[in-house]
Amino acid sequence: METTQPSIVLVMEKPSQARAVAPFVAGRWPGRQVLAVFTLYLGLYEFRYPRGLAYGDFPYVGEPAWKVRDFGDSGDPGPRPLSFAFDLTDGQINHTKLSPFEVVANAGELWFACDPDHSGANAFDVLLAKCLGAEATAKEYPSLILHALDGGSVVRAMETPSTTADLAYREWSNRGWAKRFFDYNYNVNSLGLFGDCLRKVGVDTSDFGMSKYGLQLLYWMRGQEPLSEGRIMKSMDDWTGTGRYEPFGIGSPASRASIITQLRRAGLTAYQDKLTVITERGNDFLNLLHPDCEDPDLSARLDAWQSDWPNSKAPMTRYLRTFFGKQARFKSAAR
Repeated sequence: METTQPSIVLVMEKPSQARAVAPFVAGRWPGRQVLAVFTLYLGLYEFRYPRGLAYGDFPYVGEPAWKVRDFGDSGDPGPRPLSFAFDLTDGQINHTKLSPFEVVANAGELWFACDPDHSGANAFDVLLAKCLGAEATAKEYPSLILHALDGGSVVRAMETPSTTADLAYREWSNRGWAKRFFDYNYNVNSLGLFGDCLRKVGVDTSDFGMSKYGLQLLYWMRGQEPLSEGRIMKSMDDWTGTGRYEPFGIGSPASRASIITQLRRAGLTAYQDKLTVITERGNDFLNLLHPDCEDPDLSARLDAWQSDWPNSKAPMTRYLRTFFGKQARFKSAAR
């Protein structure tokens, strides 16, 4: 069903949530059209990095900018189904030709129904800001918190909705904005400063950028005996850093395998008798960095900053300027 009348729009993270909710929407919202928009874990927007920065522009710190994320071709001859909104009104998930952006912009009632965490909240916040304006993120929206997808849990969630004004959501939202601020600025500086070092050791940076946790994992592997991937994953989960902070893992459980794989594909690590070792290229790259680029406590620092946003914006900015300022001066002196 396609219509221009105001609809109830559920912003969700994945289709499985919509499949669980669809059978109950007619009972919860009788006579209303109910549409679902999926953020697909990553969010419908991604960072838009500044272009044309000169060496003297680093270290760089600015506000995150965004562009619509391209999820790639689905392989089907028709439109990419995940690029569109879905209609749940009749209890099924029915494809529409409506873009998620126009659906959100014209929603009669907009609901947060993403995963209850900082990633879900930030995907919702950015979608609001881009479709409705930055001021929209300060407004209150109903939220459907789905802790489980069985019928009983879905019905209970519908009967006891919360809102984005709740303390839990505000905490998720603040943590999400803090992480995006740090990641955006880390990535801009990494692409410029670390990218040049990567190219010097032969890494193709057209599809690889050194991530914050990839770098710290590479430092950790320097001097280690060959390790199994399982041992590396466990060390990332049990990451202790210098011992100054409580143990706090690096990377999320969903991202750790990707971090390991990306280092290997870049040739910074390699398999050796089914075990992983840092390569000569990996060591050469680290030798081009200022020694203070090794910060095994970064994940714990970031967690603390996320817990204190927006007060943490100033110390986070100082850290970024100091961290990448040292590398910029170190790189300049080595020329």
